[in-house]
Amino acid sequence: MNKIIKHTTLLYRTFMFFILSTVSAAHASNGIDKSWQFKVYLDGDEIGFHNFSIVHNDEQHEAISHEIYSKAQFDVKFLFINAYSYRHDNIERWSGRCLNSIDAVTDDNGELYKISGEVIDDTFVINTAEQNNEYSPCIRSFAYWDKDFLNETNLLNSQTGEMIEVSSEFIGIDTIRHMGEEINARHYRLRGEKLQIDLWYSYDDHWLALESLTESGRVVRYEVP
Repeated sequence: MNKIIKHTTLLYRTFMFFILSTVSAAHASNGIDKSWQFKVYLDGDEIGFHNFSIVHNDEQHEAISHEIYSKAQFDVKFLFINAYSYRHDNIERWSGRCLNSIDAVTDDNGELYKISGEVIDDTFVINTAEQNNEYSPCIRSFAYWDKDFLNETNLLNSQTGEMIEVSSEFIGIDTIRHMGEEINARHYRLRGEKLQIDLWYSYDDHWLALESLTESGRVVRYEVP
């Protein structure tokens, strides 16, 4: 039993290392402009949620064009035992298409991660418990809500503070179920080392769904039922 639980935990940590490299329930004086409330499924079984909100904050700080908030909560059970749990809260502040700052806290099955980062002079500085990393002043995270992020070749992982080398391709037009309806969607695939994430967008570039494979071949899917 313990071996099975440890194996399950390892699989989900590997998956979440990448999939949650993104941006807590949003609260701002000028309201929420866009939001996504995804249910998350593992091989068709619901395991939790991941919510995103975009808030434009031009009035609060002239350098900040918008903020991204996200909150994730997953619980995977095995034979009525909670074999894996995940909690992730993150806020990102953006200046146009460049990340200006980030603050993220992740509880990965009891292992705690905290990162913070901001642009200082001409460098984006990321602080973690283990080390500080420095990058170019204009970097981007796994900004699934903005389809243009697929043009990037390096993306910031908000759990670890590392940059991940990636590539993407257009797969084709698929029919998917979204909010109870069958709709046509543009299908893209994002790849990296031990990483494959499929994304679907509407014709007007609204993010609709996400799917990824674990190393064992299990399917994790984000969708709005």
